[in-house]
Amino acid sequence: MEYTHFVDIKGMCCSAPVIHLTKEFKQMKSNDVVLAESDKVSMLKDIPAYCLLTGNTLIKQEEKEGLFHFWIRIK
Repeated sequence: MEYTHFVDIKGMCCSAPVIHLTKEFKQMKSNDVVLAESDKVSMLKDIPAYCLLTGNTLIKQEEKEGLFHFWIRIK
């Protein structure tokens, strides 16, 4: 799936991934698609919840070789 930005949130835990995503999203335009990559299984719940809270759209998520990928459309 295509994306316009990549955000690496590997190695981050607790609220750090969400804080990092929020900071990065502020620099992006509406309808940009972000690929966020994490190595934490907790993100499978956190990223969808974050998208619901912020109004961004979680387009797709997948796990591949121990990494979790999330395609998010910026509102």
